[in-house]
Amino acid sequence: MTSTELVPLGQMYASTFENFADRPAVRDDREELTYAELGGRVRRLASALRGLGLTKGDRVIIISPNSVEWAQIERAVAIGGFVRVALLTRLHPAELAQIAADADPAVVFADADWLKTKGRDWIPPQVRGVVAMGPAAVPDGATRFDEFVATGRDEEAQLPEGEDLAAVLYTSGSTGLPKGVKLTHNNAGARIRGIRNELPSLGAEDVAVHTAPISHFSGGINEVVAAAGGLNMYEAAFKAPKVADLAESGQITVLPLVPTMITMLLEELERRGAPTGQVGNVKIVPYAGSAIQPDRAEKARAYFGDAMQQLYGASEAQMPIAALSPKDHVTVKNNRGLPRLASAGKPTTFVEVAIVDENHQPLPHGETGEIATRGAHVGPGYWRNDPATAEAFRDGWCYTGDVGYIDEFGYLFILDRRKDMIITGGFNVYPREIENVVSRIPGVREVAVLGAPDEKWGEAITAVISLVSGCDLAADAVIDYCREHLGGYKVPKRVIIIDELPKGGTGKINKVELRDKLWAGRERRV
Repeated sequence: MTSTELVPLGQMYASTFENFADRPAVRDDREELTYAELGGRVRRLASALRGLGLTKGDRVIIISPNSVEWAQIERAVAIGGFVRVALLTRLHPAELAQIAADADPAVVFADADWLKTKGRDWIPPQVRGVVAMGPAAVPDGATRFDEFVATGRDEEAQLPEGEDLAAVLYTSGSTGLPKGVKLTHNNAGARIRGIRNELPSLGAEDVAVHTAPISHFSGGINEVVAAAGGLNMYEAAFKAPKVADLAESGQITVLPLVPTMITMLLEELERRGAPTGQVGNVKIVPYAGSAIQPDRAEKARAYFGDAMQQLYGASEAQMPIAALSPKDHVTVKNNRGLPRLASAGKPTTFVEVAIVDENHQPLPHGETGEIATRGAHVGPGYWRNDPATAEAFRDGWCYTGDVGYIDEFGYLFILDRRKDMIITGGFNVYPREIENVVSRIPGVREVAVLGAPDEKWGEAITAVISLVSGCDLAADAVIDYCREHLGGYKVPKRVIIIDELPKGGTGKINKVELRDKLWAGRERRV
């Protein structure tokens, strides 16, 4: 398997079990497996799922922190031809219920501790099994992970084809409801090929530690490390002191992060001493998920040297649409006065990128419009949502909703988003979901939710509200209410109460005016 070859996801994973049989494959704080040992467990797990009656295309929910068990499930789903639906443990049960009803899963894998705390009311009654992950006691009605794996056999089965569905990626919906993005095995293979092409030095001797959820960005690096025969280490959560210890120890060479984590890690490293341009043996720090402030990118380069690698992508069009290489993390400014390290990098080898107007007609270099992309990385559309598919996908092109331009040097700059999505801590959030909750609070007359600039989170969710006459609702009460009804990362960090929200000519709330005030003096709006 070469870095320029597109290999479907399931086929890639199956080949690694033989090609790198004796090499260490996965490790967490409980166990380590070689590729051969991992392959045996994965095949048994896929067999156990078939034993429950699952067939190609059936959906499997995974909701758990990073772990070797998570890695086994993800690979078993891939080689078995099932469809992965990976969810964040921070989601509220009401949100989980919406997603589960839409995905219609056959099996749910969930962390035992989390399941005991959150309960299983969100799980549809038609599921054929609930499997508990982790060392905690198994809740009633669930099967322990190891016991479930033991019901399967180590047997080969037909691998899925490239156009078969591999995953449904749920993102916040612009209507306030989650939206599932379909991803095929070829789409995932294109992601692996694209990232490997941008990280040519990555090989079988490399060790990556995953502290961001492997259900999201870090999972793409997890696949690439596996394709190269390297070792993937899994941490259940990001803790800056622990990550700094691992990096300084020399144990790891690849450290995928989202910008929020970079900020917290830099703060920890600063407490430990001045930058030297090298931290342990770390040679690649891939990052994605949201923009990083130029000053933070400069500081990161001071500590890690030529290791910083930005990858830009979307759920609908997998990364890397564009990539900012280590050598391009420089302060050279373009004719708009923006430094190169504020860009998303240059469009990558295997994709097409265009800047288009409101009629989807291409614009010349230097003009601002919507970012569109075409190639094997573009998914087939949304799960059970034809209207949304027709809006975002057309003639092989995906219209990302991001607004930007390509400068005179060929670098892609993302300036804003056509729609109102907020990226906070690397997670995508649509304001409508939060507005729907806030508007239910007695005394709230109007609400607009936006992203405000934040050094730690990239964007901090900010609710701007007006109250009915005579109401004395406090900002803290709004935040408390949201915490009871939303996943933690969707709860507003700030609530601003004003007399009247600005309106446009049609009477709609003028979010542009509100956003302009929040982002005054900033070069970028993401």
